[in-house]
Amino acid sequence: MTNPSFYFDFGSPNAFLCHRMIPAIEQRTGVKFTYIPILLGGLFKLTGNQSPATAFAGIKNKPEYEALEMRRFIARHSISDFKFNPFFPINTLQ
Repeated sequence: MTNPSFYFDFGSPNAFLCHRMIPAIEQRTGVKFTYIPILLGGLFKLTGNQSPATAFAGIKNKPEYEALEMRRFIARHSISDFKFNPFFPINTLQ
C-alpha cells in the first residue's frame, strides 16, 4: 500500500485542521502519512495563484461563508484546541 504525503505550511489553519484528521485516517486504513513542510506562499507565487484569503477578499459573503465552513468542520470533528490566529495571514518566512 502506498503511503500518502501530507504537504503543509505551519501558518495554514486548514493544514492544522487536516493534520488533526490524519491520526484517525492512519488508524482506520493502516497507512502512514509522510509530513512534508512547504512554503505555501512560495507555491502560490510559483503557480501564479493567490491564497483564498486574498482571492476571496472582494467577493461578497465569501469570507464569511469560509469562516462558517471552518466552524462546521471544527464542530463536526470535535476539535477543541484550534484558535484562529488574529494576525492571519502570516509570513512564515520571518
